[in-house]
Amino acid sequence: MVRFHWHVEQGQSAYMPPEGVSLQKDSRVQHASCEIEVPGQKETLPAILTVPPYYLKPDKVKELGIVLGHGSNAADWNGKFFTELAAALAAEGYLVVRCYCKQKEQRRQRMFEKALDAAATSPFARGITRWLLAGIGNGARTAAVVGTKCRGSIAGFALLSYPLEEPEPMPPGKGRRNVEATPGPPDSGGPLLALQPPVLLISGSCDDLCNLVHLRQVCKQMQSSDIRFVVMKGADATLKPPQARSHNAVIFKTVADTVLEFAEALNQNQLHSSSLPRFEALSAEQPELDSAALPATASGSQEAPVIPDESQQAQAQPLGNDVTNQVAGVTQAPAAPKEATWPAEQGLPAVPHDHSGTYAQHSYDPGPFGYS
Repeated sequence: MVRFHWHVEQGQSAYMPPEGVSLQKDSRVQHASCEIEVPGQKETLPAILTVPPYYLKPDKVKELGIVLGHGSNAADWNGKFFTELAAALAAEGYLVVRCYCKQKEQRRQRMFEKALDAAATSPFARGITRWLLAGIGNGARTAAVVGTKCRGSIAGFALLSYPLEEPEPMPPGKGRRNVEATPGPPDSGGPLLALQPPVLLISGSCDDLCNLVHLRQVCKQMQSSDIRFVVMKGADATLKPPQARSHNAVIFKTVADTVLEFAEALNQNQLHSSSLPRFEALSAEQPELDSAALPATASGSQEAPVIPDESQQAQAQPLGNDVTNQVAGVTQAPAAPKEATWPAEQGLPAVPHDHSGTYAQHSYDPGPFGYS
């Protein structure tokens, strides 16, 4: 017995198991676990749809959906950072999907696209017309690769801790015997160069896998129509202070608010008026990015987020034409509504199956899957 299931493509479906829904009381969003059938394999793909509180009201759900990709540690997909980030976005009306895949990155690319397919054809995405692809670490690279091949309408990319210095994985079919004869790319700049929609890059100043000088050079060559660039001072590749056991409250709040502002600008087609720092070619006369003189953008007077704080505070600084610019437009999300639209103990109410969502509006072709 399942709560409900829906068709995705080629006779494959996705379904929610019984008792697969949990309510996050502080934000009133619901995390709906689901299993996605994948062509050619017996195992299903675990995924979580984080649903806005008022998802039954069309005017309360954004037309932009969000896909989150985990990094090399697959267990992070349902960890505190990703769960709270998904909840912060869903509380503002965005449907958020994330999936779990512990296999090689080429396989994770296929699963990332499969999660997008399942979310876009789900009853919860009836009003969604475009998607923001996001990820952290390897998940950011996966989002960049999939974004150039998937069938949905992609509005933009939010790439956190993009692993630029890490060699891009060999494409399928390039076995070990061919590595020496045809070596792969020395870094992961290639996927960035192919992106055309707007891109948000968030990197830590202590990230060993993303040299900021190198990243500037890559940004100069990118085709993207709009690049926004934010550096988290004192953060490493996991967006935590080095050696810290948990995420810093200031870092988490700034990351969440920055992604939220970027998503809102895309949703309203108002990115041109966003205060997020726009990347431009930087002159050599400008100060170092990790200078202690650079101001912090997160205010210590704000309420602490749900993730526990560390003694070592980190600052966020923009990487743009004016390094003194603040990420001033990043505002705290409005408080979650006190009243829910349904009794919390009843979970998600039944939703009629409807194919009028994203892929129907964009002439979705359930043809052969894009990855082998």
